[in-house]
Amino acid sequence: MKKILAIILCAGMFAAVAAGCGGSKQSEVATNDEAYKATYTLKKNVNDYKDDLSGLCEYFGALGYINPIEKNKGLTFSNMKGELIGAIKDTGKRFQAKHTKDTVIELYEYDLKHLNATADEVMASVKKDGTFVNLIGETVKNVYVSDNGKYLMIYTDNTIGSDTKENDANYKAREEVVKKFKAFHK
Repeated sequence: MKKILAIILCAGMFAAVAAGCGGSKQSEVATNDEAYKATYTLKKNVNDYKDDLSGLCEYFGALGYINPIEKNKGLTFSNMKGELIGAIKDTGKRFQAKHTKDTVIELYEYDLKHLNATADEVMASVKKDGTFVNLIGETVKNVYVSDNGKYLMIYTDNTIGSDTKENDANYKAREEVVKKFKAFHK
């Protein structure tokens, strides 16, 4: 009986570790660009998108930064536990960027009327130097807060280093994404 219980507990721990940091794969990457274009077209005004995480994701999908979340069966994203960084519970989304396989974009939404101590700490750190320390003590870099303070983006591209020049394609792509992100619902 004790052996069976030990095996069950080990299997449960293995499943928890294999699940990672709260991410869950939803489906495969979109492969048909025509279907993508037919599903998402860029609206004329950024304010035509809802002022929430789904609106931000739809906007980024229309810009071609990420595969869209809704209305397109072929996409890849992971749901993240936003509450771990003080964001609204279960609102984080992690995407493989569409413009380069080397880039991951994470998006989170905050409820500005109900910020907790974790949110205050993360936001203050990001506003200070574009970083924060995660739960396991690692410094997360290239973190941005939207101009309205409601959204947080982590832009991970390991091809961009401190010596990367402004004319580098990945550097330019990051700057464009950051500019559009910051201006979302100013």
